[in-house]
Amino acid sequence: MPLEAMVYIRKKRHVSGKTYLYIHIPSRVASDSQFRFRVGEKLRMVVEPEKGRIMLQKMKTKKSG
Repeated sequence: MPLEAMVYIRKKRHVSGKTYLYIHIPSRVASDSQFRFRVGEKLRMVVEPEKGRIMLQKMKTKKSG
């Protein structure tokens, strides 16, 4: 069963003057055992404007060997 929550896109201005957009993930979603993302992980973002969709996917890590 997918995890769902209402989220908002927020805008912040850094002291450098650059503007950033943030998506806040509610703690009830982030603390669920199905939520497999962790702080510091690299993610790939795919925006599909025609479908009104933003997808985040974990980046595959290269294994040395």
